[in-house]
Amino acid sequence: MKLVSIYEHMEKGAEKVPNDTNCKIIFRHSIRHRIDLNDIRATELTNEGIELAKSFGRGIGCKIGFVGSSTCTRNIQTCEEIFNGCGYVLPINHARNELELPQVNNKELSNKTFKEYNFENTRIIYALKNNGLPGFNSLEKASKIMFDYMFSNGNKENTVDLFCTHDFQMAILYAHLFDFGKTKDDFAKYKWPMMLEGMITWGTKSHFWCSWRGEIKEFVDMF
Repeated sequence: MKLVSIYEHMEKGAEKVPNDTNCKIIFRHSIRHRIDLNDIRATELTNEGIELAKSFGRGIGCKIGFVGSSTCTRNIQTCEEIFNGCGYVLPINHARNELELPQVNNKELSNKTFKEYNFENTRIIYALKNNGLPGFNSLEKASKIMFDYMFSNGNKENTVDLFCTHDFQMAILYAHLFDFGKTKDDFAKYKWPMMLEGMITWGTKSHFWCSWRGEIKEFVDMF
């Protein structure tokens, strides 16, 4: 599959996708304005974020089959601007539980934990990787929720399915599939998931390959 991206590792990962197959890209939304803590879900994209999403859309060298998104405004906008870039008009399927809240098993407790950790996502990922936290699903369960959704939708040959999520959810996948966050040094050595950066996946839920930052891993019966 051909993909033009600001991230070289995504372009190279796309090149590894076999011809005439389906692949899936799960990625962080584009560049947003500063989040208003009084209404964190309503934050919109900046002008740069809009243009970056359009560019991403122009760079997709394959028919888009399915699009799923967090219900936050910045995610829906990202998908809309990707369409503006590639010329497609498709439904944007809202997936709040799967792409926005897969980490939550008790909203009240998880909100309390976030506050106790001063909303420091790296500390939370480290704790989830090593101990678990009140109100949160394990990394494995949260990843399974996302991948169950991804592999339950789209899947048509020679198409790409797009799933727009957030940095925290990308970090969950990074930690579970690629062993990020086991030590505190990991957060200094490796970059936190960036805007419009994503993982490229192909295969089936029981046997798939995943490309992330220059590494391709094969997974059998992972979930």
